[in-house]
Amino acid sequence: MPAGLEKRKREDKDKMTRIQRWLALAHLGCGLLLLLGVACAGAVALGVLPRSTVFYILVVLSPGFAIVGSPLASLPQSALGVWMLVLARWLWKGHARLRSALFVTHGLLLLVGSLVIVFGFLAVAAAERSTARGGGLMSPLAFLPFLYGLPLVLFALCSILIAFAQIPKNRPVLR
Repeated sequence: MPAGLEKRKREDKDKMTRIQRWLALAHLGCGLLLLLGVACAGAVALGVLPRSTVFYILVVLSPGFAIVGSPLASLPQSALGVWMLVLARWLWKGHARLRSALFVTHGLLLLVGSLVIVFGFLAVAAAERSTARGGGLMSPLAFLPFLYGLPLVLFALCSILIAFAQIPKNRPVLR
C-alpha cells in the first residue's frame, strides 16, 4: 500500500475518532444533566432541600418535573440519563450496535422534541388568548417547552447526522 494512502486512512480514522469523542462527551453531559435533575427533584421530595430555593433549578434541569411533576417524571428521566451514559461509553470505546442504537434513541428523541415544540406553539397561542382577555400572568411560561424542545431536537438531529455520516455499519471496536 502506498505511504500516502496509508497516511490518508489514518487521518480519516483520527477524524472519525475525534468526532465520536465529541459526541460521546455531549451524551455524557446530557446524561449527567438528566440525572442531576432527578437528584434535585428527589432531594426536594425528601425534604433535604427547601422548595423555595431550588424550584427554578428543577424547572431548568428537569423537563419532566416542569411538565408532569416530580413523581411521574423521575423514573423515565433517570432511565434516559443512564442510557445516555451507556451511549457515551459506546461512542468512546465502540460497540457493534452503536449505529442502530443512536438511530433508535435519537429518532425517538426527535419525535418527543418535535411534540414538545408543537406543545410550545399551542401554549404560546393559549397565552396570547389569555392576555387578550385581560389575564396572562403566567404567559411567559408558555415559552418553557421551547427551552426543552429546541435543544433536544438539535441534539437528536446532530447525533443522527453524525451516526449516518461518520459511523460505519460494521463498526470496529476502538481500543
